[in-house]
Amino acid sequence: MTPKQQYGFYIDSSKCTGCKTCQMSCKDNKDLGIDRNFRRVYEYVGGNWTEKDGAFRQNVFAYYLSISCNHCTHPACTKVCPSGAMHKREEDGLVVVDESVCIGCKSCHMACPYGAPQYSEEKGHMTKCDGCFERVAEA
Repeated sequence: MTPKQQYGFYIDSSKCTGCKTCQMSCKDNKDLGIDRNFRRVYEYVGGNWTEKDGAFRQNVFAYYLSISCNHCTHPACTKVCPSGAMHKREEDGLVVVDESVCIGCKSCHMACPYGAPQYSEEKGHMTKCDGCFERVAEA
């Protein structure tokens, strides 16, 4: 199936300060508990300070990477889903899980290289970023 269009996320990493507001906004919108993050912000830091002739110089760096489901062109999670609950939407290319069909086998989680599908103990099935397709439809 080739979607009519392919939605995705664009994050300008040169402007990201690692504040995790995107992560908190996602958690708030999806009413996610403490143990679940559909969007994750990773921090990479390094370098050090050196002293030479009484002056300190630095080569310290930090950058951040905001990651969620990549809504892949050919998603591995949809290929292994035995119930068909994990599927790619034709209208926008977003990969979503039909929670009423999901059997909670966790095959999608094991297949996804990004760890996007997450099992919900309280719901008894998989959950994941759905690209906020309902909010996109309102726009």
